[in-house]
Amino acid sequence: MLVLVGIGLVALLLLVLAAYVVRRSYIARTDRTYMTHNEDGFRRALKGRGVLWDYEEAIVKGPEAPKLEYVAFDAATGSRKASTLIDPRTGSVNLRPQYCVPLPFTATTSDAHRLIVEARVQFSLNRELLKYVYQLDDFSLALETRIHSAFRSEIGRRPDEVLRGSLHEVEEAVIAHLRKAEADGDEVGEAGLALGVNFHTASFTYQEAEDHFAALAAGVTQPPVVAGALASAADLKTTPSAIGAQNRNVARAPGVLSLRPQQIDQLADAFKGREAGSTAAILAMLEMQTRQNIAEALASSGKVVVVTSQEIGLTGASIQRDAAERKQ
Repeated sequence: MLVLVGIGLVALLLLVLAAYVVRRSYIARTDRTYMTHNEDGFRRALKGRGVLWDYEEAIVKGPEAPKLEYVAFDAATGSRKASTLIDPRTGSVNLRPQYCVPLPFTATTSDAHRLIVEARVQFSLNRELLKYVYQLDDFSLALETRIHSAFRSEIGRRPDEVLRGSLHEVEEAVIAHLRKAEADGDEVGEAGLALGVNFHTASFTYQEAEDHFAALAAGVTQPPVVAGALASAADLKTTPSAIGAQNRNVARAPGVLSLRPQQIDQLADAFKGREAGSTAAILAMLEMQTRQNIAEALASSGKVVVVTSQEIGLTGASIQRDAAERKQ
């Protein structure tokens, strides 16, 4: 009888042990892992196959799991969407490379050109530094802030005419900037705080801020939004009233005299290194544009205005004189 009881107890213990092993076993591949914690906080990032024998150690999941979201590009709709790197139900953490595509943000060149930047940064979570990911209260904000800072820093080192010809150099410098920030902050007590991220590649496009806001106000482009998340109004105020205000600030009557300082700077860049013939052609086009502005201003009054050719600068004009000679 005692033997049967002993066998029954052993079988029961084996059954309980088997249930514990099944419930507490894990498989962490190269592209996926699990974070664990105990009463002291973060414990470790799992590797390979195994069982959590310590009953106080548990996989991070459910409401206790950090919100590991980032802004991604949705190829199906052409807009942005909020994506997550952790499955809150199972606690599975995605280690595959992803693309963070933040909402357009502002940057300023060294010669005060205000730009709207659209960036795309490829990154992946670093299994060895997931303790920092665990500690972050808002991973998405921290990641985007780090990306904004890197691009603004590198763009701010260059005037706009240099920036146009050094996009690849800026992208390489941005990745180096992001990697250095991680290396400087991957130990407690260091100057910065690591995000627990590997940065792989970066790319970007940009346009003048005035042109961007004018296009929004005219309806040529639509304000960017993030599907599935509330977009914060950090750098760009794209509400209808804000767009209207931006448009009022940048709206100008077309013509040479309405050029903004940044446009004048760009025009000056266009004259650098040009031959005399090319410079003369550009000046002739500006002269014709100015005359057109004068004619439009006079016609807009709705009254008959009599002016001489000399008063509007047509007398002695080389272009008109050459045209008249060709007709003879």
